[in-house]
Amino acid sequence: MPARLTRIDGQHLRFALRAGIARVLEATGLLNRINVYPVPDGDTGTNLSMTLGAVDHALARLASRSAGEVLAVAADAAVDGARGNSGAIMAEFLQGLADAVGERRRVNAADLAHAFASADRYARGALDTPQEGTILTAITAVSGSFGQQVHARTRDLRAILPAAAEVARVAVATTRETLPALRKAGVEDAGAKGFLLLIEGMADAALERPEAGAAVAADAAVAAPAAPVEASHDHDGLRFCTECVIGGSGIDRRRLRDELAALGNSLVVAGSRDKVKVHIHSDDPAAVFALAARYGAVSGQKAEDMTRQARARSATARHAVVVTDTGADLPDELLEELGIHTVPLRIHFADRTYLDKVGLTPAEFLREIATSDHHPKTSQPAPGDLRRVYDFLASHYEHVIAVSLLGRVSGTLQASRMAARRSADPQRVTVIDSQSVSVGQGLVALYAAECARAGLAVPALVTAVGRAIADTRLYGAVSTLDYATRGGRLPRLATWLAHILPVLPVLRIGGGVGVAAVFRRGTSPVPTLTRLATRRLEPGARYRFAVAHAGLPEEAAALATAIAGAVPDAAGVYVTELGPAASAHGGPGTLGIAVQRYVDPALLAGFTTLPTAPTSP
Repeated sequence: MPARLTRIDGQHLRFALRAGIARVLEATGLLNRINVYPVPDGDTGTNLSMTLGAVDHALARLASRSAGEVLAVAADAAVDGARGNSGAIMAEFLQGLADAVGERRRVNAADLAHAFASADRYARGALDTPQEGTILTAITAVSGSFGQQVHARTRDLRAILPAAAEVARVAVATTRETLPALRKAGVEDAGAKGFLLLIEGMADAALERPEAGAAVAADAAVAAPAAPVEASHDHDGLRFCTECVIGGSGIDRRRLRDELAALGNSLVVAGSRDKVKVHIHSDDPAAVFALAARYGAVSGQKAEDMTRQARARSATARHAVVVTDTGADLPDELLEELGIHTVPLRIHFADRTYLDKVGLTPAEFLREIATSDHHPKTSQPAPGDLRRVYDFLASHYEHVIAVSLLGRVSGTLQASRMAARRSADPQRVTVIDSQSVSVGQGLVALYAAECARAGLAVPALVTAVGRAIADTRLYGAVSTLDYATRGGRLPRLATWLAHILPVLPVLRIGGGVGVAAVFRRGTSPVPTLTRLATRRLEPGARYRFAVAHAGLPEEAAALATAIAGAVPDAAGVYVTELGPAASAHGGPGTLGIAVQRYVDPALLAGFTTLPTAPTSP
């Protein structure tokens, strides 16, 4: 048995925290499977892993021997990296520890008891409606255990930490009966379980038992079903798990929390007076971000669709799932029907940033661009946001197919590949360059999802999607070249033509951007787009089409009607609004059409690899 341990410095604390974090990371899948509260979206393990993974990354580079500095770094990293309800609470817990320890280089049992009591208060104070039977119950149990042992004059941390872990195990077991959702599913609360694993790992480190992490696998086999538990998809009418970070000075967290409470539920406001993490379930992420902006500079905006997450969790077909970025334009009903997940791009107007299609709808974008003095810019999702989605989906499906915006015009493809490499299991994530944008990218994502639903083996699926990419063309006409010119996306030939002729170009997108035709300025581009989309259609093959518009619903309907008349046996003619990401470069009055040669994925089912040429239906 190791000697008594009555004081620890930053090195001890860093080692203990990283040991606890390792246990949580190992149990990501377990925590996802038992996650049914506050919503059954199956992502608590991923959220805690992302939150604590950010802490671990920061601690790995820290050499300080000061306990106070270690906790300050851990809390700051947790606020920046916090994901989900439990992640935000965990960040506030660490902030409570850090504030209580202050600048102390070494801490004893009494110091830690005081710090855990502070962290307990912080965690509960971060919520508008604290709920027993959750991670809060586990935190309070550990805090109480520390206080009782110190009161009983126990000073040896090698005795205190294991005893606190045992108290936490009992508390976590009670969550199974505390909340109706947990009682019905027959599981412990996932957030509480994650906190228990953190404390168990820290206790193992104190006892110098690093091999105890192997107990996670055995624990998982007993504690959780092999498949996700059944749970209702009811989210109290609220759809988006909305998060952001606010940076400022003297942020009034209590007032911020009170104001945010009117916009949703499951609210957590964590952090310090200079940096705050907001987590809330809301139907209006834009309103959340706008309110947050009144308190300081807003960054790290995130809004995830909990309905789609819940469907992913309960899906019967778990072979493969498709995720794309919001550069892809498709009608919402198709995204819903095929369970296609999306990650928002970002739209920037000067110092204001919006989440594409979530914080800024196509109609709102057109109103904003009409009045703004600043040209909008776009940027790719953060690799961390992409990685979080990949890890979440990989915990529920065998493989993740990520269909990315055209790599030659955006950094999204590179960010997607980086996120895939850093995901928990890179071999289960395949990133595909759609070679297109807007509805062209949308049709590629649609076909990938259809292939996944048909059960194609991953190699065959990837090959089939590659063929679809080669057989997808996109044509776009703009009413002005101003936006494309400012955005730097316009070929030189198109700019030259626009300056010397009374015409506007029709751009062809497919692996790159080129000029396909021109039409006279001031006239409708519908005839030209119809001709381009329907020429060179192979006899005997089937095709489908998708139309996108920026503020031109009548023109879009006329184009769809013209296509339906020219190709009566089309496999589909879809119409949707052009998303803000594409509108930022095309501008108001943009009209586009994508055409894709269509091979029914059902005809390809059963192939491990595809024959050299697909059979046309």
